[in-house]
Amino acid sequence: MRKALARLRAKTDRELCILAGKQLERTLRFVEAGNREEAMASYEAAQRLLTVTQLTTLNREPMEQLLARTEAALELDKPTVAAA
Repeated sequence: MRKALARLRAKTDRELCILAGKQLERTLRFVEAGNREEAMASYEAAQRLLTVTQLTTLNREPMEQLLARTEAALELDKPTVAAA
């Protein structure tokens, strides 16, 4: 039972990571379009997803790079990835 739950959690985390990444890409598209309000809402949604996601070592670096690009585009100066 524990193994099954661990596999389910790992799958959920992978899917949340993918969803957060797509949300950050969407944020960048809103920034490019000049829609800062939608960009901030999209960014905040991605942040909420990442707070409940346990990123693996494999996922952490690309996600941090995407977050850095997104924050630079939004001109934010704050750390964003929570420790796993």
